[in-house]
Amino acid sequence: MAMRVIFWLALPVVAYCFFAAFKYTPMISRIFMGLVYKSSELSNVSTRGEKISILDSSGHEIEALLVEKKNPRCTVIFCHESGATKESWEKYAFFLPEADCRVLSIDFDEKTKDGQANALMQWPQRVDVERLLTVIRWVKKTQSVCPILLFGVSKGANIALAASLKTDVVSAVVTDGLFSMKEIFRDYIRKWAPILVKPNLFGNHTPEWVVNIFAQLGFWYCQRRSGKKFIDVEKLLRKKHVPLFMIHGEEDDYVSERHQKFLARLDASRAAQDHWVVPKAKHNEAVTLKGDLYEKQVLNFISKN
Repeated sequence: MAMRVIFWLALPVVAYCFFAAFKYTPMISRIFMGLVYKSSELSNVSTRGEKISILDSSGHEIEALLVEKKNPRCTVIFCHESGATKESWEKYAFFLPEADCRVLSIDFDEKTKDGQANALMQWPQRVDVERLLTVIRWVKKTQSVCPILLFGVSKGANIALAASLKTDVVSAVVTDGLFSMKEIFRDYIRKWAPILVKPNLFGNHTPEWVVNIFAQLGFWYCQRRSGKKFIDVEKLLRKKHVPLFMIHGEEDDYVSERHQKFLARLDASRAAQDHWVVPKAKHNEAVTLKGDLYEKQVLNFISKN
């Protein structure tokens, strides 16, 4: 008798959960996928470097800029942010050639069939990782023997981290503005759930277990709807990986302070000195506000690895 009562009491709750999942997952996913990230002004776009093309296994060309050095201490492969190009490497890595580092900056910009920019280009995808792995293999095969490091900004940071776990030739990774798509999803659920969900069962503070469920559903739905496979940074950080230097801005409105601390907690093996939060900097602004210190911090990390 008691079990029957529990069943009938639980049935409306279960039915509402299914209703909410089918109604609100597409709704919040559309809001999420409609986000547009605008990169910061690229005041110093590189004119340095030899333009080269690297062929992937399908015969497609990957465009790149190569700044060669005689007897380099390492090769740094630069992965640009969304909305930028391979020429943007000099804004963030201008000091590397003078530090005897060979720089190879590759282009992730893909156009749609009508020649327009990819509407989903701000989100890091597995196809981007495969492109980077092709370049890493090319470097390993054609260049002199020296350490290979990856340097990624925002979307490029996610791509660099993901690629480093799929090869054993990368020594370390520098990231500026690393983010988790799922955590950005959670931020939007926390913001929109009290407004969109009817009836509002939780007021202005949706429980984290509910937020997590809908973030997982939304991440899955976005992939299904777009036909793309996105990078799950949270899974990557939980795995054993090469040394990782994370740079974030204290006032980053794209990767909030809460978001940054969440990423740091996930990376339990991280050394405390390998996460640098730059005061007053917004998204990808650390190099603009603290250029000299930025150079010192990155070169110190490279020297250790």
